[in-house]
Amino acid sequence: MDAANTSRKNWQCITGLVSDLKRCDEHGLTTASIALAYICIDSLANLARPIEKQKVTRSDFINWVNKYLEADSAQPYKYCGKDVYAARCAFLHTYGAVAELHEEDTDTIKFVYNNGGEHLYNPDVERQLVIIGTKSFINDVIIGVEQFLGECQKDQSLKQRVESRLDNVLQALPYPAQ
Repeated sequence: MDAANTSRKNWQCITGLVSDLKRCDEHGLTTASIALAYICIDSLANLARPIEKQKVTRSDFINWVNKYLEADSAQPYKYCGKDVYAARCAFLHTYGAVAELHEEDTDTIKFVYNNGGEHLYNPDVERQLVIIGTKSFINDVIIGVEQFLGECQKDQSLKQRVESRLDNVLQALPYPAQ
């Protein structure tokens, strides 16, 4: 396999993850969709981290969210990297809404989820809680991934950094039938 085909195959791990995310969402697998959305952000934050950093950190995740994850202008809640990171920790580590970051920083907003499209947020009623519409969240993550991939094509430094790390991303391989 030549270098171009190897590179294209490696990039497919990202598009494959997005395809899995879309499939879960289409089949109404809300928990799986949310988990894959956070995994997707984690993975891309890891790929985008500065070249001199040996591992991904909280700040890389927060920076990725602040740069690429945008809510529709009609949504009452706009994503903040710190909130999304805390929600990710709460969801993936405890399958809950409260993470250590919420306890450390009381300005960090907690996420709970509904399977609809609209985020529900009224800071006059509860400033530290948003009900995330998972359909919108999943869509926003997918758009964020598309923006990230588009930037990789324009920014050669980012593209090289990402490509240098793609071999370490989980690759799905066909299993031969017996």
